[in-house]
Amino acid sequence: MKTFNKTIIATALMAISTGSSAAGFLLNETSVSGLGRAFAGEGVAADDAAVLARNPAAMSLFDETAISIVGTYIDPGVDMQGVSGAADPSDLDIDGAAPTAFVPAAYLIMPLNDKVAIGFAGFSNFGLGTDFGSDYAAGSIAGKTEVMTMNLNASVSYRINEHWSLGLGANIIYGDAELKRYAGNMSDNPAMNPILPSYDTTLADMSGDGFGYGYNVGVMYELNDNHRFSVTYRSQVTVELEGQFQNDITTMVPIYSQALSATGGQAIDGTLDLELPDIFEFSGYHKVTDKLALHTTVMWTGWSVFEEIRGVADQDFNDGEVSISKGQTVLLKEENFEDAWRFGIGATYNVSPEFTLRTGIAYDETPVPESHRSISIPDSDRVWYSIGANYQLSDNANIDLAFSYIDGEQVEVNEDGYVLNSEGNAFLAGAQFNYSF
Repeated sequence: MKTFNKTIIATALMAISTGSSAAGFLLNETSVSGLGRAFAGEGVAADDAAVLARNPAAMSLFDETAISIVGTYIDPGVDMQGVSGAADPSDLDIDGAAPTAFVPAAYLIMPLNDKVAIGFAGFSNFGLGTDFGSDYAAGSIAGKTEVMTMNLNASVSYRINEHWSLGLGANIIYGDAELKRYAGNMSDNPAMNPILPSYDTTLADMSGDGFGYGYNVGVMYELNDNHRFSVTYRSQVTVELEGQFQNDITTMVPIYSQALSATGGQAIDGTLDLELPDIFEFSGYHKVTDKLALHTTVMWTGWSVFEEIRGVADQDFNDGEVSISKGQTVLLKEENFEDAWRFGIGATYNVSPEFTLRTGIAYDETPVPESHRSISIPDSDRVWYSIGANYQLSDNANIDLAFSYIDGEQVEVNEDGYVLNSEGNAFLAGAQFNYSF
């Protein structure tokens, strides 16, 4: 589908990363070494090749070929308790609305000489998925929301002098999206029952895939061997999705926050634009002693591009009962996200030549305004608490392990007459293998 204009979701392609682990639907899980620091200073830490996901200029810090293979497990822990909107509010209670997931990534850095290095990577920057099932009471605003994306990145860096390095990357993003909404307890209304005979009557079923293209740039400044800084920018990307839209209704259903077109059970071609926001990030690295280093991060994400969800018909359709014209909006829902900030501080401590410890804390500001907080994106401000470790297996190989707990605020969701209390804590665990040669 193609005009999911300013959309709701995105995830890792090779395994659906359901349940965003950062504010909005930003995925930070690009490395396990970074996970141990709550991703503080990720643009200049350069512990391994995974720095490619944040800053191509940092490849100037490598003097030999390096690879990193990353896997992160996410248990989102999105739980909700009903307050009103159903005859029995407990019918709205749900635990685990966002299923567990596994997010993979892989990186390769190859220095060509003392000035130039190139790199290749596969990872994801964004992710969200929720699944309430087809028999959930608030199915008209919940249902299933899922997108898979994979960012394929090629980068080059150039060292200008001992202080300054520049980097540039090109990105191809593949996206695969699915969104379903159901009648839920709207079917209990006698006036609606002829149109919506059961809880699992489909109000909207969209699916599709496509590609988008973007770039990222980085600048790194090395004050000396103990202090360095970077500023990076990742461009906004529009992933143009093409697929199909269908539902089981033959007439417009009055859902005040959404506009739906009826297809009478027939599938029609549709389009959506999956709009991914741009990102600015400042990173700092400060070696305090021979054993201790501190890391800092300030990140800004341009979430204000996420204004609405819009599905558009890509063909004329008329079966005698329902009629849709090419270019007609078949689904529209306002979101009105706001730009958001992230702040983090971390530390690395070298216990011995073989063993390193990491820790970090970060604060994620939610981009979701209270007036547009939704069940499908039950987001809130959150705090990260992280620990990690690295063990040197040999002169060329080492492994990282890390764990994070994300503490989300409890918030109230008030959408289309349904009121729920939502809490979105998460647990993350990851492992990473690094090799240089």
